[in-house]
Amino acid sequence: MTMPHESRHRNNAKVITAVCLVLALLCASCADLRPRPSDTPPKLSPQGAATENEKAALIKWLSEYAAREQARSGVPASITIAQAILETGWLNTETPIRRKMVLEAKNLFGIKGVGPAGSVEIPTTEYEGGRPYTITAKFRAYHSYSESFEDHSRLLTTSAYYSDALKFRNDPRKYIREVAKNYATDPDYAEEVWSIVERYNLTRFDKSKPGD
Repeated sequence: MTMPHESRHRNNAKVITAVCLVLALLCASCADLRPRPSDTPPKLSPQGAATENEKAALIKWLSEYAAREQARSGVPASITIAQAILETGWLNTETPIRRKMVLEAKNLFGIKGVGPAGSVEIPTTEYEGGRPYTITAKFRAYHSYSESFEDHSRLLTTSAYYSDALKFRNDPRKYIREVAKNYATDPDYAEEVWSIVERYNLTRFDKSKPGD
């Protein structure tokens, strides 16, 4: 025979379990509940962010998306910001090629292929045996910069090419070294990204750092 106090204990346990499940679901979706950053980047000169004030404004805009994506995927915000800066030349739109990539395709990360909005063909420098050569390649196009950020995170967390990098997501420097092995043919790519991280102290945007 079940005593009344035992029944109450069981009911309380069920209530606690239900509350814990609800809280877990809320925490899992907290990144999606944040206000979406503006899809309009700060106003810059055609040469991109040239002054320190322009660079600070661009980094702030990029960091809002990068932090959101890190909360969802674990990709270090510092690396996302630095890659966007390197790939777009600080959001440079001065030349036809830059305008096509940044303004028409809204591609912030130089990702090749066909995207949600199709693709654009752009000349690009590749490396073989450390020697550069130029080809024309298709680059993914997006309907918004938000799509570009989301696709970047998706690529780095779902492609088998970057599976080895996932274990270093709390160590941005090791992470970009692993990513760069398949992300770019430029042998200096990882160090170029990391130099931007260091110069502008971008690890301050990361939720976790080496040793945490």
